[in-house]
Formats: sequence, C-alpha cells, structure tokens
Amino acid sequence: MNAAAQPAYQGPPGATVFAKAQQLEAAGNKAAATAAYQQAYEAYMSVDDSDGMTKALARKNALSGAAPGPAARPAAVAPRPAAPAPAPVAARPAPAAAPTSVVAPLPGRTTGGKPVGLFFFMNVFSNERIYYFTPAGQVYVDPANFSPAGLAAVDPRWRGTYAVNGNQMTVRWAAGQPETYEYKSDPSGFSWNGGFVCVGPFSNARQLLGTFEGRNAAVSVTASSLAVYRTLNFKADGTFTRDNLTDGHLEANTGSVTNVSSASKQAGRWSLNGWFLTLTDGQGTIRNLAFPTSLDEKTGKAYYFRFNGTTYKTTAQ
Repeated sequence: MNAAAQPAYQGPPGATVFAKAQQLEAAGNKAAATAAYQQAYEAYMSVDDSDGMTKALARKNALSGAAPGPAARPAAVAPRPAAPAPAPVAARPAPAAAPTSVVAPLPGRTTGGKPVGLFFFMNVFSNERIYYFTPAGQVYVDPANFSPAGLAAVDPRWRGTYAVNGNQMTVRWAAGQPETYEYKSDPSGFSWNGGFVCVGPFSNARQLLGTFEGRNAAVSVTASSLAVYRTLNFKADGTFTRDNLTDGHLEANTGSVTNVSSASKQAGRWSLNGWFLTLTDGQGTIRNLAFPTSLDEKTGKAYYFRFNGTTYKTTAQ
C-alpha cells in the first residue's frame, strides 16, 4: 500500500488565520479558535515559519487546557489520552527493556526563568534539532544517550553551559564562541534564535496507531549509507509496515550516492516503552527516542511526531 501524499496547504496565510483565531478566542468561541490555531499552524508549517508554528501551537494547546505538571507534559505538546479510551492495543510484543546505559531524558519545561529538560528546536531555515537542558546548567544538542557518559560524549561544539539573565540567554560551548540572544518563555517553550517547544513522551501506544509520512526522511544507516522511508504504518496488533524504502551507498571521495536499491514495503513488529520506540523487521532493529510534537485535538493521537532524526506527519484527514 502506498499512502497518498498530503496535499500542499492552499489556505490563507498563517498571519491571517492566526489573527482570526485571536478574534474567535476573544469572542469566547473556544472550539472555533482552537481549530483556527491548528489551521494557522499548518499555514506556518507550509512556509517553514518556526516562530509562527510555535506560537500557534502554544495558543491551541493553551485553549485545550493542557498545562505542565508533575509529569511535565507541557502545553505545546502535552500528550493526552483519547477520551473515551478505545480498546487497548492488542497482541503487542513485550516492550524491549532499555539497556542499562540508556537513561530517559527529563520532559521539557520552563521553570524558574530557565529551560529544563528536552526541547524540539525549529528555525526559519527549517533546521530541526533536539536540545537537552539539565537542571545544573548544562546544554547538549542532539544527544544519542542521556546517561552521564552519553552526554559527555557529545561533540564539544554541541555541549556547554547556559545561563538566563533577564531577557537574554547565553550558551558557552565547550568548543567555540559563546552565543547570546534574546530569551522569551511561556509554559509551551521559549524563543532563542529560533523556536523551542517543550516535549514529553507519548502517554500510550494508541497515540501512534495509523499511517505517518516522513517530512525529512533521510536517515543514516551506517557511515557510508543512507535510507529514505516514505511512510510508517503502526497497527494495533503490534505490527508495522514501511512503504517506499530507498537506500544507497555514499562514495567517500565524491559524496555521490551509488548502488541505489528500493523496495515497496517492509513489515515487522513495533513497541513503545516510555520515550523509546523500537522497530524490528528484516532490516534489523531500530530503537530510538520518539516523542509527539503535536496531537490531534479530537482523537488524542499524534499529528506530528519525531523519531530517529525524522519528523512524521499523520496521513489521516
């Protein structure tokens, strides 16, 4: 099965829709304002306006009543179970136990005037990264492992210390020049040379059921190869399929891709254990951090989620 590609956004500009949503919110029409903020998010997404995406998500989820708490599922991306809850996922394999060296990150939140935990970063150049801020004042970009040893192994150019002073935040990298930019925060995240959205883990496996299409789906498999997965389809029986796989070998001297091969579909088993999603099929096993960046207001399922360096969007209409 080849999932149909999502049509390009063809509505009004994001600023126009956002202004309409504000008017609806001021008039007390909560449901219509929530829908309008979602449309504004789609409009901003179509032109890669990360600041607009961040503020639209913040207002949408603020209206929905989500708020940071002990579980630290913040407003912008707070995983909420669907209500009423559907039947539990059937016949799922037992969750793979995390290796002892793998430590789950803290969910992102802005507290005491500074960020703490995991944040999803976007900017106007369509850069998407993961930033991890510790309570002790360290910052790490795209860590592969959140244990002390794993964080210490992050490239010195992408780890350092951070401090918020008034309306500015300064990051002093272990290797490189310090960076200081204006800092503005709210319960959904903050802005600092781009938009940072608080993220937390999925609350249950049902939020991943369905078909998703990768937005930036080039995934490094080894140092000399890459793969592109067009879609992921998660089923309630614990199986999944991947459609339209293309992979190729990277020539070290030229950087060109050779020996390209493709296959229409791969099938396997999936499991979700807290922050970590595991996929096992004939190609092997991939286990990596996974988290939602936007939830469907009606179903509670993931609208966008991040996994293995790729942002996926639901194909549900």
